[in-house]
Amino acid sequence: MAICFACCSTIMAQQAKIGFFSMQDLLNTDVKYQEAIANAQVLKQQYANEQKIAEQDFKEKYELFLEQQGDLAKSIRAKRQSDLQSLLERTENFRKETQQLIKKSEEEALSAVKIRISEAIQKVAERGDYLLIVNSDSETCPYINPNYSEDITEKISSVLSNP
Repeated sequence: MAICFACCSTIMAQQAKIGFFSMQDLLNTDVKYQEAIANAQVLKQQYANEQKIAEQDFKEKYELFLEQQGDLAKSIRAKRQSDLQSLLERTENFRKETQQLIKKSEEEALSAVKIRISEAIQKVAERGDYLLIVNSDSETCPYINPNYSEDITEKISSVLSNP
């Protein structure tokens, strides 16, 4: 019985096809991913510009307050301090919100691309009758014997280009 199992295991190992690919290579060559990255950069720049405007507005109002505070009535000075504090808090909240929005936008773009890549991997796996496909970018699989495996990055890329 043990001999039969060993023989079957050897035959299965010889027939099993293992594919590997580089997710980073796929991302670097994927047009939709590059567009998503470019869009995220534009969004980051727009938010950065708006943040600079808000910070400049606060700075100008604060400097004006510092110049005038000695001449202001106590109630007016307290109101302006409160207004400045409120403006500072809104500016900080805006900064935090924009960071979250940018992160969410990047995650959504990457998620959509990874779904497309996953579907392309599935097609390549089915067409090539692969038993296993491994992402070679991670350190979980530090060595893949080229005698028993095949780099299918180009095949996946081709499916992505021509679904």
